[in-house]
Amino acid sequence: MKSNKTSVSATLSEANKGKAFTNIEFSSLSEFKESDFTVEDDDSRAKLLMNLRNVVFPSLPAECTIENNYSGILATDLFSLNTLLGSMIENKVVSFLNAHRHLWDDGKWNEYHFIRSNESFPDVRLVKKGDNRDIILGIELKSWFILSKEGEPSFRYRTASEACDKGDLLCIIPWYLSDAVCGNPVLATPWVYSAKAAAEATKRYWIYERQTDKPMTLQERGLEVPSGVRPYMENARDKTNYKPVNDGGNNFGRLARTGIMSDFVEETLLIDILGIPANNWRLFLKAHTDSCSLQDIQKKIGSITKIPQSEEFQNLMKALRDYIDELPEI
Repeated sequence: MKSNKTSVSATLSEANKGKAFTNIEFSSLSEFKESDFTVEDDDSRAKLLMNLRNVVFPSLPAECTIENNYSGILATDLFSLNTLLGSMIENKVVSFLNAHRHLWDDGKWNEYHFIRSNESFPDVRLVKKGDNRDIILGIELKSWFILSKEGEPSFRYRTASEACDKGDLLCIIPWYLSDAVCGNPVLATPWVYSAKAAAEATKRYWIYERQTDKPMTLQERGLEVPSGVRPYMENARDKTNYKPVNDGGNNFGRLARTGIMSDFVEETLLIDILGIPANNWRLFLKAHTDSCSLQDIQKKIGSITKIPQSEEFQNLMKALRDYIDELPEI
């Protein structure tokens, strides 16, 4: 069937002159650099940020353990776990930050500690004890259950760049259950990025890089900046977000689509859970929740096993296929 979609490319210069387009010529865009939106080396927080990014957060998988054990969860309900456990995991990380001060404090920040507030952006802030208005930096924490259907962090990051200080960070914490469908939550290596740079990447993708079904001008692709927005506004999370001029599909803010975390997602989905890559657990569970018939499930599981995997994985998949083959027809 012939598609009715019209593809219209444009250079940045043409787009700035008002040309409507479905896709931009990437060669006409400047290179995107996270470093353009971070603190300078002479900033008093530079070493603190370096410690957080290079020492503290990479140590989470080994040093931050969660004793809670979960069992009896229906496999088809696993995808909702991030909603149920995400906040607990994020609170645990804040406690870890304060309990492991020696990993990030070089002696300058003895009077400061991390606090969390869901109502504000960023939701974690390093503040002076007794004076929450004295803020050094913020960290927006997001948890990601790596067996979720989407296969990537699916949250929407709509925060305006103007609401971010150059010292703020965005931290995505992957996690899974130790026995795949039950057990203790286990943290994996987080993705840490400048919160301001992430906001700029989201804006750049939405206005310039996003491919649309029909030609649109830059004005039609635009974002409205919230009035009076600034860093560290209190209890005003909704007032720190960009508002897209057109977003019928409610897709604005899907940070994973910008590509800045693609390597992180790919590496995380290779994590070994009981001898099987996380992504294969995800595909297996997704096949059952998305399918309405036994034949459909068999077909999807068969497509998973065509991918070369470990011997343990092949043995498990064979056992599953043999079990399903014995089930009565629906």
